[in-house]
Amino acid sequence: MYKHVKVDPELCIGCNTCMAACVVSHTGKRIFAMEPDSYDFTPRIRIMRTSDVTKPIHCMQCGNPQCMAACPFNCIFFGERTVVIDEDACRGCGKCARACPFGAITMTRIVHGNTQGRSFRLVALKCDLCANTIQGTPACIDACPTEALSLFEPPPPRKKKKNT
Repeated sequence: MYKHVKVDPELCIGCNTCMAACVVSHTGKRIFAMEPDSYDFTPRIRIMRTSDVTKPIHCMQCGNPQCMAACPFNCIFFGERTVVIDEDACRGCGKCARACPFGAITMTRIVHGNTQGRSFRLVALKCDLCANTIQGTPACIDACPTEALSLFEPPPPRKKKKNT
């Protein structure tokens, strides 16, 4: 089982700073210095808001991902540190997003960049722990002003006792 971002909903204030940090980490752009319509705002997390709770939704990096089983194009696979979506191969069917029990996959409309010859395309996005970015660690954790986010490392599996 992989590491994942753990959220303390008691500390989350729903400020969206984690989402902005995610986009900056993945694009390398200074988004607040750009024209809003000149790039795609593509966070790999989203904020859930209810009357009782506000918290970001991150991929749990499952050991047996239902999203992977649901993808008819084999665009989801186990990477070195995370469950990975091949965004270039994704065809935008949304089956992975519907299969995820945590609601951690977002179907995102891409207008700028690689639209594969169309005016836009849909792509499945989810938290990848910023694995392939310059930072290499989840940007949302460092950016959170209330320290509501941390990196959770599951304990190693227990060895089964032999019956004697």
